Amino acid sequence: MPRKWKKGSPRLTILLLLLLPAAALAQEGAIIRTRVDQIFVPVTVSSRAGDPITGLEKADFRLLEDGIEQELINFASEEVPLNVVFLMDISHSTFLELGAIKKAVRSFMERLGPEDRVAIITFNNEARLILDWSNDMVRLDRALERVVPKGRTVWYDALYVTIHDLLPNVAGKKIVISVTDGWDTGSLVSFDEVLETVTATDTQLYFISKTSAIKDYAEYYRKEYNIRYDETQLMKVMYTADAQLRKLAWETGGRVINAESSAHLVDIYQNLVRELRQQYYLSYQPHNILRDGRYRKIEVQVERMGARIHHRPGYYAR
Repeated sequence: MPRKWKKGSPRLTILLLLLLPAAALAQEGAIIRTRVDQIFVPVTVSSRAGDPITGLEKADFRLLEDGIEQELINFASEEVPLNVVFLMDISHSTFLELGAIKKAVRSFMERLGPEDRVAIITFNNEARLILDWSNDMVRLDRALERVVPKGRTVWYDALYVTIHDLLPNVAGKKIVISVTDGWDTGSLVSFDEVLETVTATDTQLYFISKTSAIKDYAEYYRKEYNIRYDETQLMKVMYTADAQLRKLAWETGGRVINAESSAHLVDIYQNLVRELRQQYYLSYQPHNILRDGRYRKIEVQVERMGARIHHRPGYYAR
């Protein structure tokens, strides 16, 4: 049976023990030197036209924290294992798109390497881990077969346990990908708690946004929960959800992708595989060793004319 999470539940501790073998598997790829308080920074470098710039060397990069240049400990690219969590919204709102989402997830996994791993967490009224770390297509298909859309949306809870409890023991690049409208209708944790958690991690968040569909949910909530939303309320929810998704993506070095229709999901996921493969993976040990909870600003510079650089803007030193 899939495992369920509840905030404050001892099942969270049990989950961490179960994930230790998967964490060890993720370390089989590139040699990553680890030091205490090491900060990892995935970096996307592209041209003004948006094409990836590949073939850069360690000497092409400078990294500064709060304006002070740092020594790069690790510099890697394609050889770093990918650890991807698909955070799947299976609330009622995804009923018509779930087939396309499953197909896109499968196409993504088909393009991964032997050392890459994926996990799947579904969420509606609760969050469930339905696929522990794996790259086995048979296990993936069995997990996806069990997914049935229904219920409300504990979006914040699902993201919180993913970052706080599933990913800390995983080595290598960590990515969360989710097709979602970003509308939370029943979580125990708040958006501020989620934001605080993701800002202290090196996990990148990528959202395929469906916030524009929120305006179509009024009739469903009226029938199922006797909750009435007028157009003004729904527009406010939509704008808030969009702003929150963009804030989470920005703070983690990911991004928000607007999907015109579910038919484009496979292309979006395949493009994401290429983008993640072409990123540079940097790390450093900060000169400032104080764990004072303050925000530290990160700036990456590349010695290449016209290069556009995308990475997380900083972190909280906890």
